[in-house]
Amino acid sequence: MDDLKRILMFTNSDLGQANVVLATAHELGLACQDVEIHIASFQDLRSGVDNASRFMQLTATQQEKKAPRPFVFHEIEGTSWGPATKRPETAIFETLELTPGLVNSAKGVAILPAVMIPWSPREFLDIYKETERVFDEVKPDLTIVEPLFTQGLTFCHHRGVKWMVLSPNTIKEFAVPVQPNLAALDVDANLGEWLSHGPTMYVNLGTHHKSNPTEAHEMSKALRKVLEYADTLHSAGRPVQILWKLGRVPDEKGNAPKRDSYTGEWALVTDELQAYIKQDRVRITDWLVAEPKSALESQNIICSVSHGGANSFYEALCSGIPQALLPAWTDCYDFANRVELLGIGRWANKEAKPRWKEDELVDALLEILFGSESAGMRERAEEVAGRHPEWKGRQMAAQEILSYLERLE
Repeated sequence: MDDLKRILMFTNSDLGQANVVLATAHELGLACQDVEIHIASFQDLRSGVDNASRFMQLTATQQEKKAPRPFVFHEIEGTSWGPATKRPETAIFETLELTPGLVNSAKGVAILPAVMIPWSPREFLDIYKETERVFDEVKPDLTIVEPLFTQGLTFCHHRGVKWMVLSPNTIKEFAVPVQPNLAALDVDANLGEWLSHGPTMYVNLGTHHKSNPTEAHEMSKALRKVLEYADTLHSAGRPVQILWKLGRVPDEKGNAPKRDSYTGEWALVTDELQAYIKQDRVRITDWLVAEPKSALESQNIICSVSHGGANSFYEALCSGIPQALLPAWTDCYDFANRVELLGIGRWANKEAKPRWKEDELVDALLEILFGSESAGMRERAEEVAGRHPEWKGRQMAAQEILSYLERLE
């Protein structure tokens, strides 16, 4: 391509959806310097786009490539998909978290329109007009839309523009993604150093999953038992430690808990693990500065405990780490089946779904870490990761986009 081409990418600001856009934009910028990449989203993604742009340019320097053009961010006024789904009048996640079964599956199907369009008619129209405004300003040669940015899908259909859907999964799953790797040591040196102290279990139930104090306490009891058992086996080696990103429900007034403060009804969670917290073998936090993928790639994670979302599943899979999945809704159950079919982990809440119970979770974790099949799980996880390097998906997506752009000339 001789002339400068413009690609406009529409996405929600929720990282679950936006990551695949940022990852592909990263690869596009590295692959072709004759492309100007515009990313349109809500305000919350502005810093993410800026960081991704800087990381792309740093990567180009490290690879001794010509400096790519920085991403151009366009702010869209309105509410992103994630916050819109969590409003009381929408109640999507309350339905999705129902125990699987014929009746509850029917309820899940009934809310699919709300999943795709969780906005009021006025909100939808306002965001549609914002989408139209950005498109007319950029005048792109090709438009890319992530599938939950429904206003973008509608606009592209209506205007008949040249466009593609960038879905992070197969059409069967239609879930969410992988993003450029931001090294843990660069972003959070303290965390990188701490991870090097010993084999670490990484617990992260995703952005949308929020636990109440009772659920978090049930988890902490299970984790304590795992550490106690590990100590009986590793008295002479490096002790097992736990990094737990704990998403918490708001209080009765709708306020988020004070960051990394575990008082009142949350005190039971830290009390259960207090002995290990004092030894700095357990870290519980509301938020990690470093990207989850960075922690997983530190070579110190021995098990990933997640809700079975696509992002969490694929990040652990591509890092070669055995997984314990606690599926909470829809496609998460599919991924829980996959870890067992692939022999790389366990579905850890078959009885307690969509949450978890202490004894069932303990049994699954001990089986993954110390059971008769644990060595085989690690070997298979590493073998699968070797066949599916994490960069391959974004590279192929970028190649498809550039090939299509060339055919438009």
